Amino acid sequence: MLPEAGARVAICEVWARDGIQGWPEFIPTSEKLRVLDAVAAAGITEVDATSFVSTKLVPQLVDGSEVLENLDPRLRTRVLAVNMSGAERAIAVHQSVRKIDRCGIPFSVSEPHNLANLRRNHSEHKTIVAEMMTRLSEVGIEPLLGVTTAFGCPIAGKVELSQTMAVVEWGAGIGVGSMLIGDTTGLANPTAVADLFRTIKRAYPHINLIAHFHDNRGAGIVNALTALGAGATTIDSCLGGMGGEPRDVEQGVVGDQGNVTTEDIVLLLGDMGIETGIDLERLFEAGRLAEQTIGRRLFSKVQRAGLPVGA
Repeated sequence: MLPEAGARVAICEVWARDGIQGWPEFIPTSEKLRVLDAVAAAGITEVDATSFVSTKLVPQLVDGSEVLENLDPRLRTRVLAVNMSGAERAIAVHQSVRKIDRCGIPFSVSEPHNLANLRRNHSEHKTIVAEMMTRLSEVGIEPLLGVTTAFGCPIAGKVELSQTMAVVEWGAGIGVGSMLIGDTTGLANPTAVADLFRTIKRAYPHINLIAHFHDNRGAGIVNALTALGAGATTIDSCLGGMGGEPRDVEQGVVGDQGNVTTEDIVLLLGDMGIETGIDLERLFEAGRLAEQTIGRRLFSKVQRAGLPVGA
């Protein structure tokens, strides 16, 4: 199942948070903002800007408040928090620095992964997530439930559709309006993706679905396209295909954890007649700037091949 020509899809650029959160060298705030300005100039309207987590664990994002303060006002902002302390930090920025549109809260379908990543079992995590969602909603920040390890887990192995739907059903029951479905370790395939997204949309047609696929096993783009055809309205992607699951999570070695590459999927969507509102030439400029900022060649295939004639 593929999206039809004429459809419109939103792209959320995750470079500033998910993309560089594990990068070992600190990127100056001014350089982060240059990349984000280029992203806005290309026509992307939403960015995953930063996270409000321990700066000891994620020192790259210590300047999150400053990034948000100086972000292009055209951009919708998404942040991430994993506990009430992080949510309160996001609220403080929202109220005194800059509006935050969405705050993502991860919930691993795999309980062993949730324990490894957040040190909480499902029962404990449900209590905290529900409190965070209530608090965020009170101040006008949309809570976004991140349903992660939705297809497989590096600790527990395969995740069944029924397990993922149990988390989705719980989220819907506490009033979640948007959910990110995350393939944390690249274990999804198009059949499983179509089954899950169709099942969610049949049961909860009002829920806005975001497709977040990692590409470390080469299926990220086809899985994202499948999700669009089965009901997703937004794709998460990253300039140069950077980022993904933090390497310090106690989950074993699963290979490079790149996100779906923004340059590659936006070009493909355009070739299919699917509207994104993104200027390809400016997007490629943003991708080249990201490479210059990192100081190495990244993973976009079309950055190497070049834009087609007439694109």
